[in-house]
Amino acid sequence: MAPWLLALMLSGAGVFDITHAAAASEVYHVGPQARIKVAIVEWIAATGEYKEWTALNGEYVVSQSGSISIPMIGRMQVGDKTVDDISADIGERLKQITGLAVAPTASVEVVKYPVVYVSGAVEKRSELEFRPGLTVRQAIAMAGGRERRSTQAGDYSEAQQISYAGEISRMELQLKQLGARRARLLAELNDQPAITFPPEIKAAPQGSTVWQIMTSELDLFNARAEALRQQLAAAADLEVLLRNEINILDEKMSSQDEQVKIAQDELSDISKLVDTKILTTSRKTSLERIVAEMQAGKLDLVVASMQAKQKLSETERDALNLTGQRKTDAGQQLQIAETQIEDTKLKRNTTLQLLQISGASLSRTQSMKALDLQQLEYWITRNGDEAAAIKASEATELQPGDVLDVRYNISGSLDGAALSSADAGQSQ
Repeated sequence: MAPWLLALMLSGAGVFDITHAAAASEVYHVGPQARIKVAIVEWIAATGEYKEWTALNGEYVVSQSGSISIPMIGRMQVGDKTVDDISADIGERLKQITGLAVAPTASVEVVKYPVVYVSGAVEKRSELEFRPGLTVRQAIAMAGGRERRSTQAGDYSEAQQISYAGEISRMELQLKQLGARRARLLAELNDQPAITFPPEIKAAPQGSTVWQIMTSELDLFNARAEALRQQLAAAADLEVLLRNEINILDEKMSSQDEQVKIAQDELSDISKLVDTKILTTSRKTSLERIVAEMQAGKLDLVVASMQAKQKLSETERDALNLTGQRKTDAGQQLQIAETQIEDTKLKRNTTLQLLQISGASLSRTQSMKALDLQQLEYWITRNGDEAAAIKASEATELQPGDVLDVRYNISGSLDGAALSSADAGQSQ
């Protein structure tokens, strides 16, 4: 078995890793930030066995200066060298340090490559872990694809614009409805015989929604006015009845007074005759009972008259309350309507501003969509030399540490005005 193959097996690498490392070593020269794995073994001829140098084996990260530090050897330069070159250097240095006749076998494997940076017109600027064969197309896909500028946060769709327009129309209709209600309530509050509608409501064509609203308010006004009229008429009729009843009771009381007076005069005459023994006492007693009954009847008439007068007073008060209650209800409803009008106006103005913003956003979105259709170009910077950036295609293979910049091809068919509009919208 070849020494270098045994060394790789002892380091824990499988057949796939060996092939992978061998393929990578053909093209890759180790650079800063690369992580390499070192495995060192020595052939002991006396025993016919291999001995691992476990103290030196392990993973090492290449510094920015292109060096690593290995026990016994110290710091050594590995930058811009292949893994085969590094393996040979490690074995030769250990031979010189230890004085061995045969250099130990060193195996070097790249376990992690420097990251690849993707920037520019991609959805997500990223640091990607390199793998051999990584192309520009694959790197862009790993970064989320080309940027989707037309769907960035804060944009508005045409459906939202239509929704805002519909909401404004609904609020305008609601304002006319509230305006018609306010006109009716003002007429009721001021005891007006008719409603004075605003000109924009009064001019509504027959059969329209606004005309139907106005007609509904007129019907309600007339119905409420008729209900009040009937209630007041009923109260007036009751007042007439009660007044007639009081007059009749007054007449009865006058007649009762005359009858009591006649009975009392007759009782006085009979009392004189009883005193002279001409009439018996029973006749006087009977007449006294009649006078008492007549006086009691008068008291009943007085009570009935007082009750009728009390009902008359209550009826008059109820009639006044009907008118006052109507004005009170109209005033309260008018306050609610005024508040709703102001609130609806505020909402309408806010929605109108949103509609204007959405219109500007849609215009900006159209410009963004034009950029989405624009061709891209790809530039690769290697070894940090931006001045030496090279133009690439989607099939170009990247190298560890490359910086891929995805740009819009602004020299193509894109209209300059659209680009300026898009840039201005993005800056906002």
